[in-house]
Amino acid sequence: MSRPDRREASQLRALNCSLGQLNRADGSAQFSAGNTSVVSGIYGPVEAKVYEEKLDRAVVEVKFRPDIGAPTTKDKWMESAIRNTFEREILAHLHPRTLVQIVIQLREGDGSVDSAAINATSLALVDAGIPLKCMITAATCAVLPDDTTVVDPTQEEIDAARSTHTFAFASGSSTGPLYVDSRGDFTMDEYNHCYELCALATERVLAFMRTAIEGKVTKEAKISAA
Repeated sequence: MSRPDRREASQLRALNCSLGQLNRADGSAQFSAGNTSVVSGIYGPVEAKVYEEKLDRAVVEVKFRPDIGAPTTKDKWMESAIRNTFEREILAHLHPRTLVQIVIQLREGDGSVDSAAINATSLALVDAGIPLKCMITAATCAVLPDDTTVVDPTQEEIDAARSTHTFAFASGSSTGPLYVDSRGDFTMDEYNHCYELCALATERVLAFMRTAIEGKVTKEAKISAA
């Protein structure tokens, strides 16, 4: 089946990212895949409210803001899922009784929004200097009506798909995904195939993100030396 944008089935859309865009945030990143663009801002660690604080670790809070209108039930579910994913990988015990707030803003949504949000947040946490066990990267697959499986689907492909699958992985880990969201009608073989394709795709995303981080570090080093 020919894809609307003429990509191969396993091909990602063009990736783009920018770190440190938000002046008032402690760290931020914009991550784009094709026409899908997400900005994640990190605020903290800051002092947590008494009724929210944990004595032995930082509290992680996630807010997702859609491009249009108020957050939906799905957006609220995404907030919870992303919080659970990053809570386990942030070294929260280093900042007890504080709050780390993650604010995710959807700039433009053309499919694979949840994976873009995870990738943007991972970059933003690094930009903010929040200590992490590892980098987290995500990718989305869709199984189309003709049984073709495609990576990084557009919204048009998602609307037509029998099922969609998003996986997030920790860099350098072989323990399985940190985040899984599978929706629709699919077989176990299709699920496993999507798992494998997303695992390969996240390796490419990770390489791209590392290059972006190294580029910013090099740029800042030159500015400091000037």
